[in-house]
Amino acid sequence: MFRRGEKIPVAVLGATGMVGRRFSELLIDHPAFELKTLVGYRSVGDSYGQVWERKEAAMREHYGADFWQPRPCPERLRDFHVGAFRELLHPSSPGIVFSAIPPEFCELEEQLLAAGKTIFSNSPCGRFEEANPLVVTEVNGREIKDQRFIKNPNCVTSGLVLILDPLAKHYGLKEVSVVTFQSLSGRGDAKYRRDLVVGNIYPLHNSDERTEEYIKREVKKILGEHIPTSISCQRVYVQEGHFVNVKLKTERKIKSAAEAAEVLRSYNPLKGLALPSSPDSPLVTLTEAGRPRPAQDAFHGRGMAVAVGGVSTDDDVYDLRLQYVVNNLIRGAAGGALLNAELYLHNNSQARA
Repeated sequence: MFRRGEKIPVAVLGATGMVGRRFSELLIDHPAFELKTLVGYRSVGDSYGQVWERKEAAMREHYGADFWQPRPCPERLRDFHVGAFRELLHPSSPGIVFSAIPPEFCELEEQLLAAGKTIFSNSPCGRFEEANPLVVTEVNGREIKDQRFIKNPNCVTSGLVLILDPLAKHYGLKEVSVVTFQSLSGRGDAKYRRDLVVGNIYPLHNSDERTEEYIKREVKKILGEHIPTSISCQRVYVQEGHFVNVKLKTERKIKSAAEAAEVLRSYNPLKGLALPSSPDSPLVTLTEAGRPRPAQDAFHGRGMAVAVGGVSTDDDVYDLRLQYVVNNLIRGAAGGALLNAELYLHNNSQARA
């Protein structure tokens, strides 16, 4: 189904932002989608390569050359020019749009839907409306049918539900505690004051970021059940990759940490579908002490696999504890939406066969 020469034209809305740049990078050599249009806001008409480099340089200048490592613009993207939103409303424009817009531009997605476009969106816009599927492909990809507005969740949630789904099916879940240590790139190109984050930890509770609320509501919507969950979120001085500590109480006894690790290791609902962005296994389990770590473990499976470590049943309060690292820009954002689109295309191809 993913034969070269039969590509479907696509566009990226919010293409100049950090997640938008990852969308473009993942799409430029995709076997099924052909990237045609990159839409931005303040940079309309500019060379995409120049915008890319300008934004990466601004992050490096703000956080320091010894910390922020700029991501180079792929050569095949450099000569694109940033288009205006009105281009996407033209009948001849791509029918599939990947969206990475901030919440203040939600009306743009509504205009695209009215124009008949199909949208795979990483934006918070409409995530909690009942009519809009909120999907992590392996967990509830069955909800990707003939809808035209498919959302993927917050980056922490994207990793968390991949872990909770197999554990819930094997053991049942009574309570979950989640403490996050989220990298600065999770804020996109927005910049924190240096004194808040450089060599520091910045708690997000009661800040203008609604991450704790998003995670709680997203887990419930994706898993389809309410599991009592305690969530505490922090930003840390890391460029890419979120580290998350998870503790659980289960309904059924876990015989050993090794048993629980095997449950996670063997979880692979997409096996056999050969979706281009799907990793060999969505969960990589590590046994080395001091793992996972963002710098070493944010790019398993090209950033689409979640690294899990510290699996233990040795706790006086909880039945199981573990840590995971999720790539917030790939699995937790652009790559998650792209995998949803690949399953959508696969399902439509099967329906036509």
